[in-house]
Amino acid sequence: MAHSERKVRAVTIIDIAKSAGVSKSTVSLVLKRSPLVKEDTRQRVTKAMDALGYVYNRGAASLRRSRADLVGMIINDLSNPFFAELAIGIERVLQNSGFIHSSPRPKALSDRPRWSDRCASMAQPG
Repeated sequence: MAHSERKVRAVTIIDIAKSAGVSKSTVSLVLKRSPLVKEDTRQRVTKAMDALGYVYNRGAASLRRSRADLVGMIINDLSNPFFAELAIGIERVLQNSGFIHSSPRPKALSDRPRWSDRCASMAQPG
């Protein structure tokens, strides 16, 4: 196999820890946004992640925890006010329970209506 065809190994938290000069537990705490990590340490770990090209693998994390934290809804007719309201209600319950974390929307999406806003407009009569 030619050098350029070799499979590139994914960056691990151990790689990041070595690069940042911290333990893998500290890297894990940074990834979980723990308040226990000092800001300068968090910045060092974040810089190491960026430099190494670390990409968080949600699938691998789900396998480690044996839990996916996914909620699926299959709704065949969002133009039906009942189902649109049901979807909005489910989303609100998930947000209020902390299951869905509100975060600023990416600039590319900021001019688009949110999913719940689209559902709400479908649920309104007229």
